[in-house]
Amino acid sequence: MLRKTEVAGLYKDTNSGAVINKDNTALQAYKSRKNKERRIDEISVDVDNMKHDINEIKQLLKALVEK
Repeated sequence: MLRKTEVAGLYKDTNSGAVINKDNTALQAYKSRKNKERRIDEISVDVDNMKHDINEIKQLLKALVEK
């Protein structure tokens, strides 16, 4: 059985003592933030990889020019 708490959207399970958040709007906002953070991390890794590739290309070009 769930009992309401003083905080809106939070309930306490009387059997297990667990606090349960039933605020779906907050859950969706959390998931959206996490997806944005994950995407930013992926883009950051992609940019770092591209920087590395560009530096490698520069070094190869310099080596070709020196020959």
